[in-house]
Amino acid sequence: MIERFLPERVDVTDALPVLGHPPQTSLGPVVRVLVWNILKARRTGFVADFEALTRDRDLVLLQESVLNAPSDRLFADSRRFQWIMGRSFREPRSGREHGVKTGAVCPAIEVACWQSRHAEPLSNTRKSLLATRYRIAGTGTGTGTDAGAGSGEGTELLVLNMHAINFVAAPKYLSHLAQLGRAMAVHRGPLILAGDFNTWNERRRSSLIDVTREAGLQQAPLDRRARVAHLARHLDHLLYRGLRLRSAISLEHIDSSDHAPIEATFEYPGSG
Repeated sequence: MIERFLPERVDVTDALPVLGHPPQTSLGPVVRVLVWNILKARRTGFVADFEALTRDRDLVLLQESVLNAPSDRLFADSRRFQWIMGRSFREPRSGREHGVKTGAVCPAIEVACWQSRHAEPLSNTRKSLLATRYRIAGTGTGTGTDAGAGSGEGTELLVLNMHAINFVAAPKYLSHLAQLGRAMAVHRGPLILAGDFNTWNERRRSSLIDVTREAGLQQAPLDRRARVAHLARHLDHLLYRGLRLRSAISLEHIDSSDHAPIEATFEYPGSG
C-alpha cells in the first residue's frame, strides 16, 4: 500500500524530455550563464524572477526542476531556449517528475544523463547528472561523438549540470563524485560544471575540489553569505575550464528559492 505514495525511479534509458524552440545554432563566443536551484518552482514570485533572470542568458542550469507541473509553460513555450531535463524520480499520484534541467539558446549536439548509484534514505530517491554538448560559434565543427564520450577538441562546450546526493555517508557521496569525474575525463575541450553539490561539510567540499582540480577546472569566485539553512556552508558552485571568466555574482536579493541564483559571463578565447 505504502509503495503507491513513494517516489518512483525514472528509467535513465528513457528518452530525455526536450522542450522549447531555440533560435540559434551555436553558443558564444560570449556565454552568459545562470545557475539556480529553483526549489521545485513553488515559491511566490518564482515566475517573475525566472523570466527576468533568464531574459538575457545563453545557458541556464537548474536544479530541483519539475515536469508535469504548473511551471511547464515556461519551458514548453520558450522561444529562447531548448530545455533538456535529466529526471531523477516521479511522484506516483501527481505524475510530477523531478530532476535537473539545462536550457540553451541553441540545440544540444549530444546529451546524456546518469542517476546516482545510491539513493537518499527514507525517500529512496536518486540525484541526477546531466551532460549536454554545444557548438561554439566561430570555431568550426568538433569531432566528438557523445556528450559522455566525445572529445570536442576545443570546438565544443560540454556542460555538466549536477545535483549531488545529499543525506548519505561519505563513501556514497564520493561514489557520485566519481561518476562526475568519469564524465569530465572523456572531454578534452572547454567545460562548464555547475549545480547544487550539497557541500555542507568540509570533507564534501574538499572532495569536490579534488575531483574537479584533477580535471583541470577552476572555481568561479563568488562573494556571498552563508545560509543557516545550509549549515552555514555554500552548496552551489560554478566551475569551468578552457574559458575566460568575465564576471560572476551571487544574487543574494532573490528570495523565490532557498538558493541564491548565480550569474556568470564567459568567453571562449579561441573563437575567430
